Amino acid sequence: MTSVHPQNEKYLRDAFGSPLRDGSCVLDADRQVGYVRLEFGTRRGPDSLYWDGWFSVTSTRDAHPLAGKVMHGSMVNLIGRAS
Repeated sequence: MTSVHPQNEKYLRDAFGSPLRDGSCVLDADRQVGYVRLEFGTRRGPDSLYWDGWFSVTSTRDAHPLAGKVMHGSMVNLIGRAS
């Protein structure tokens, strides 16, 4: 598993402070169920010093990270952990 840069860990919390991981099931800002998709190995992932804290929420767990809604941890509620 790819490690999250320590300065980015604060962004990977939902509205109630629960930790978010790639594949976590969440209720998004539109009250729809989705899955957290993180882009590791790019400037858009939490393993990068340049990451701004925004990630994709996709309709399925294996959807491409760029195919979903762009959300921040404070905009989602964790409802299921990643397996």
